[in-house]
Amino acid sequence: MLVALLLSSKTIAQERWQTDAYIQQSFIKIALEREYKESKHPKLIRWEKPITVYFESDTGDAKLQRDLLTIQMQHLAEISGRPIGFTPYSKNAGILVIFTTYDTLEDKVRSYIGDPEKIRKALDEALCLGNFRLNKRSEITRAVIIIPVDYAREKARLLDCVVEEITQTLGLPNDSNDVFPSVFNDVSVDTYLSPLDYILLKALYSPHLRTGMTVAQTKAAFPLVLKDLHASGDIENAVKRVQIDSLRSYVGD
Repeated sequence: MLVALLLSSKTIAQERWQTDAYIQQSFIKIALEREYKESKHPKLIRWEKPITVYFESDTGDAKLQRDLLTIQMQHLAEISGRPIGFTPYSKNAGILVIFTTYDTLEDKVRSYIGDPEKIRKALDEALCLGNFRLNKRSEITRAVIIIPVDYAREKARLLDCVVEEITQTLGLPNDSNDVFPSVFNDVSVDTYLSPLDYILLKALYSPHLRTGMTVAQTKAAFPLVLKDLHASGDIENAVKRVQIDSLRSYVGD
């Protein structure tokens, strides 16, 4: 009886994130709420132009770091449909990913983001740091990710930093412990993109949504988003599809 009950509970938990209501609720929390900064009138943000990525490392195994970053970027490009490529020039980059040490974190913030005091709460609380800029149309125009390799490794969270921070800069900036399973859940053990994260990324770049949409507008359009996700099989097959060409498959976990 106990085994049957446990199996039944597991089945319910596995199916919950595939329901339309839970997907919409999760999307609103992750896409339209803001970490470290309250907004009275949140709007949907995302990239509208092809994304170029600049990589820099001054500590640790630079080749490994670049490989991990490349696999994750390619995975996100395949899921979102956004073209993502690398550039050797920081000035031309849409996303700058900096691997450094904890001791030089604030210096990197000054160089690539600005005054550290303006993001003091994020610096004090976060294991790794992601920051982005928007234009007046709520389009993401530039993002900076700074990963203190020594500190992240000390906490056994280097892969978590690569996966979560990069994914958030595509337009899913919030964390919520109400969303599960997800890398955006701070109490979750997920290191790699979950099936729900896959669905949220697919939804974010749906043609039925527009950059700058309000919460109400997003909710009104979301049934069409869900209809497409069901028609394509992305919800029903998310468990398998999220693993295709993923970082998890690459490292062999």
